[in-house]
Amino acid sequence: MSSRASVEYFIAERVSQIQIYTKHMKRDDLSAWAKKEYEEMIDKLHLEIEEYKTELKTKGMKDMSDDDETYRDDVGGFPESEYPEKDMERDSEDIVLVDEAIDPDTGEPMDIPEDDTPPIEEKIEPIIDDSVIGKLKASVDIPEEFKFADSMTFYTMLRNIFRNKYILVTGPSGCGKSSLGKILAEISGKPFHQFNFGDTMNPAAKLLGDTKYNKEDGTWFKASRFVSALQDNSGAFIMLDEVTRDRTGDLGNILMPVLDGQRYLALDESDDADIVRLDKNVFFFATANIGREYLGAAHDLDRAWKDRFTGGIYELDYLPQGKEQELLEVRVPHISENNARRITEFAKKIRDLYKAEELNVAVSTRMCLSVAELVVDGMTLLDALKHTVLPFYPITAGDDTDRVKVIQAIQSMGD
Repeated sequence: MSSRASVEYFIAERVSQIQIYTKHMKRDDLSAWAKKEYEEMIDKLHLEIEEYKTELKTKGMKDMSDDDETYRDDVGGFPESEYPEKDMERDSEDIVLVDEAIDPDTGEPMDIPEDDTPPIEEKIEPIIDDSVIGKLKASVDIPEEFKFADSMTFYTMLRNIFRNKYILVTGPSGCGKSSLGKILAEISGKPFHQFNFGDTMNPAAKLLGDTKYNKEDGTWFKASRFVSALQDNSGAFIMLDEVTRDRTGDLGNILMPVLDGQRYLALDESDDADIVRLDKNVFFFATANIGREYLGAAHDLDRAWKDRFTGGIYELDYLPQGKEQELLEVRVPHISENNARRITEFAKKIRDLYKAEELNVAVSTRMCLSVAELVVDGMTLLDALKHTVLPFYPITAGDDTDRVKVIQAIQSMGD
């Protein structure tokens, strides 16, 4: 073998070793110690290759890198060895570093201790959602005291408050509409003002105010709390509760210019009436009970009402059984998991009968909470259900059909 051929063979041999070591370094079960050993051997082989190439130049031989792509880019392009049978023989050998080494004194294998260096965790950059809802999700947690069947409902409500798009929530009584308003006001940091229109026959007095008289001052006009809330310069959160319970028709007429682009309240119907301008940050949250079981409530909302809440109308229903059970356990901390489950399963059974139109009234979440509180205070579950639920199913004109069905549902729960 010529001197040049010998040097070329030595280079090819080391390139082949590098390729084999590189292949073994990709094994998943390789320990950190073995990987380090491979790296050191590969570095050593690289140095030897450079020394052989320098030797070629020193002896006046043609540098192999002048003609072809040789030892470059992970030595993948180096030409085939002149001794392929040697390469095959080398490849067939199990040149693998395992978790053992040879004791230099005895020549016996010795165990290498397991590498307890913790793996380097790959840092995953978070995906940033720069939208309004994305920022709200990143900064506000869903409150534990209120459960949502869909979390997006909560975050779109916050978005509406941020954009000053008024909210109207419809749903059965006791499903949490009013509680939700208070929670949203607290989260948004707005002063909360609640006005219930199910308890008045004179919505005009509640919204505008009323005339007063005494001997000292005579007659004067006393503005309502509603007027003060509209002028609150910190941006009030005004809840208009049970807007469908108004039987006079006055409520809608008074509130339409308040809720639309005009944003003012006229204190009377004269041409030169005094008007109250709304603070720019005032926000309205309205609730409505819609359905056959609500005395004095409309079966649907007037289209003009809905137009004032475009984009902010939410139809809430009772929570799924599992979510409602979680709510009971949060709101009534000492209720057992078993009793919370039984109460909500009973409620679901009655609601299913209501949806099938076999009952005229459903069991509300508010009723479930009352039952749970009575149980915690020492009443048996069946007695608490009878005490809380049966008054909503009276005997009417001798017809006790609904009441009997509810009693049967309670008794079917056992002790």
